Amino acid sequence: MTLWEERAARNEVVFREVNEQVAGLEQGSAGGSASFLCECAEPACIDRIGVPLDVYEAVRAHPRRFIVRPGHERPELERVVGTQDDFLVVEKVGDAGAVAERAARRP
Repeated sequence: MTLWEERAARNEVVFREVNEQVAGLEQGSAGGSASFLCECAEPACIDRIGVPLDVYEAVRAHPRRFIVRPGHERPELERVVGTQDDFLVVEKVGDAGAVAERAARRP
């Protein structure tokens, strides 16, 4: 794994941790949605994505999966496993996937 790949994977994990807090705050909103940060590899990305809470929970149930804006996917790190109008669901592969799994702290 290159240093860039390691940093990219760690950036995505940080964005996920922020989104976990958003999801926790919105948990009482049954059937609602929330504005999540794009979980892409670009450290300067601050794009927000409206995602239904149940969809976010389904994505988050897999430690290698993340939500990103279309065009923010990185084929060298991940593959697209789902598409919605405003976002993609990507799954980390190889070393990036291993970093994501190790960083998963959710019970």
